[in-house]
Formats: sequence, structure tokens, C-alpha cells
Amino acid sequence: MISFSALAAALATGCAVFACGDLALDRAERKPATAAEAAIRRRNKRLRGLFGRLTAPTAPGDLAALVDAAGAPGGFSAKELMGAKLVGATGGLLLGLIAAAVSPGGRMTLLVVILPVASFLIPDLLLRRRAGHRRRLLEAELPIISDRILLAIRAGLPLGRALAGAAEHGRGLLAVELGRADALTRLGSSRAEALVQLERRCPLPEVVALVAAIRRADRYGAALEPILAALAAGARVDQQRRITERAQSAAPKIQLIVALLLVPAAICCVAAGMIAGLGGS
Repeated sequence: MISFSALAAALATGCAVFACGDLALDRAERKPATAAEAAIRRRNKRLRGLFGRLTAPTAPGDLAALVDAAGAPGGFSAKELMGAKLVGATGGLLLGLIAAAVSPGGRMTLLVVILPVASFLIPDLLLRRRAGHRRRLLEAELPIISDRILLAIRAGLPLGRALAGAAEHGRGLLAVELGRADALTRLGSSRAEALVQLERRCPLPEVVALVAAIRRADRYGAALEPILAALAAGARVDQQRRITERAQSAAPKIQLIVALLLVPAAICCVAAGMIAGLGGS
């Protein structure tokens, strides 16, 4: 019993640590940095550099794509994250060996395998969750951003100014990413490099199509209005379909709540009234 309790406590502690780290990253991205937070970020930057030196010169391609899709939380690159995963797996292995040595037995030896594997894989799970959340935000904002770019181009603004205006007047994630791409071009990067970064951080088919249309407009002078209008219309249809699917999936859940909670509660009320009536008679 004690060994199972220790195993469950160790796993719960590890999951809580990673969850708290994920919440801290979300809070750091949403709030302006104070002096103390700036000092913590400088320390984290040195820590990321240490992690980067502990791993291989390059990280797996799928990990790099996952980090970009998740928005590079905490400023970690794929190489630095791989180093952090290796450090976490090593620490989990040491903790498992210590636990197995303190409490010898077949059950505690499971920690030697579970803790390193969990420490290595949980960052990937958190990144996939963040990437999925970002994807939903991008899908919800895409029709509005497409319309703003389309209206700006129809008003006679150049493409760069239209993209900057859509980023300036938007409040969602896609507007932030467009503003980031515009800032890169202002700092001296080419629009092609900024579009590559936008495509990596927003791996949506619609965003990929928008980037391809912008590239064709830059290279060949192709018209953007038909493509933007089609993207906006298609995004609205997809958004309506997703809303309908969520509504349809919510109906069985509501029925389950009614069947398991409300109906028994109503039966209990009726039964209590009947019992009270019988007792009074």
C-alpha cells in the first residue's frame, strides 16, 4: 500500500510541476514584465543556454515544428528544449533509483522506468496542448483578419501596409503573429523570411494558403482579392461547421447530466414528499 501511495504521489507531483510551469508561461505571456520578472527571464535565458549546450547541435525536425506551432513558450528553442528534456529524464532516473534503493521491492522499481519516461514526454504533451489551443484561436480569428486585409487592399493600400493595419487593429493571436512578421521586416528581414516564420508559427492550411498567395503577389503581381475573399468565405464555413459539431457533441453530455443528476434529484424530492405524507397520515 505504501509503495503504491508513493508511486501515485511521485507521478502527481511531476504532473503538478509541469502544469504549474505551463500556467506560469501563460501568465508571463499575458502580463507586462516587472523588474523581478525581467530578472527571472534573464536567469531563464542563461538556463536555456545551459540546456542548449547539453544537447546535440540540432534537435529533431518534428520537435522544432512542434515548438514553433506552440509559439516557443518561455523562449525555448527546439535545441534548448531537448536539453531540458534530457536533464529532466536524468533527474527522473536518479529519483527513481533513490526511491528503489530506499524502498526495495518490485513495485518501487517501476519508478526507475516511469519517472524518466514521464519527464521526457510530458513537455511534448504540454506543447501539443498549447499548439492545439493556438490552432483554435487562429481558426476563430482568420475570417476577420482576411476581411481586414481584403478591405485594405480594395481601398488601395499596398500589401505591406494592409498586413500591418490588420495586425495593428486586431486583438487576437493571428494579429499578434502578423505584427511579429511586420516587426521582422521593419528590423531588416525580408518579407519572405518573415512569411516563413509566420507559416511555421501558424501551421494552418488557411494561413499557408494566405502566405502562398502573398508570395505569388510579391513575385508575379498576382491579384490577392479573389484569394482573400475565398479564404474568408471558406473560414466562415469551417467556423460554422465547428460550432455545429460542438453543439451536436454537447447534446449527449447534457442528456447524461440530466439522466444522472437531475432525474435522481427529482425522484428523491418526490419520494421525500411521499414519505413525509405517509408519516403524517
